[in-house]
Amino acid sequence: MSQETCHALMSTYLDEVLGHRRFDLIPGMVSDDLVDHTQPHLRGSAALDAHARGFCDNAPDLAIEVLRIIATDDTALGIWRWDGEPGRPSAVSHSGAPVVPRLIASLFDVSNGKITEYRAFVDAVDVFTQLAR
Repeated sequence: MSQETCHALMSTYLDEVLGHRRFDLIPGMVSDDLVDHTQPHLRGSAALDAHARGFCDNAPDLAIEVLRIIATDDTALGIWRWDGEPGRPSAVSHSGAPVVPRLIASLFDVSNGKITEYRAFVDAVDVFTQLAR
């Protein structure tokens, strides 16, 4: 594997799949046994497709801003921000205010040119600030 391949996978996911809702690209990007930690009941392209569609469907006016992509020979990390009005918040604070993490880090493990594992991380300070409202 190469850094270029890993970088391209993340760039395609963020710019094309999420940014332009090109869900048709997912089967060519992932291994048959992909583990997406946001979709523990699914594997392979079905898992990433459910994750990406669910995220995009929740914010019809979704806009993605890629801040940085870091890649090694077998890993890609994409740091990105999104804008849009979500239909459902991620959580609700004690006061009833919606909690919507906007700064995300997506981490791909890559083998043989395919994504084998996906983990998503949110900015904890952003979440804690929103929970305190």
